[in-house]
Amino acid sequence: MANTASFSRGDSFGCTWTWTPGAGEPADLLDTTITSDIQDRCGNIYALTVTIAEDGLSFTTNYTGDTSEWAVGQANWDIRFVFAGSPTTHSQQFRVVIADTVTKA
Repeated sequence: MANTASFSRGDSFGCTWTWTPGAGEPADLLDTTITSDIQDRCGNIYALTVTIAEDGLSFTTNYTGDTSEWAVGQANWDIRFVFAGSPTTHSQQFRVVIADTVTKA
């Protein structure tokens, strides 16, 4: 994924990720705790729901609430991984440009 994405507030927000383990990383995510938040330009933090696939080789991040009140502008987003027996790590930080919708009806 590029580290910048655009999104219209009021729309559903979610993403599917594929796990490709690097050297020394677990073969799958089944024993991993994953959390993810988005922080809008006003500092509001929105927790995403993370669902790990049954095979542990992918996961989804979804916001299940209403995004229509998210602040227009740049938001920051990352993913936190807690691997069993290993230190906590974070993804790179992603930028999400939240735009107001043009068509209202």
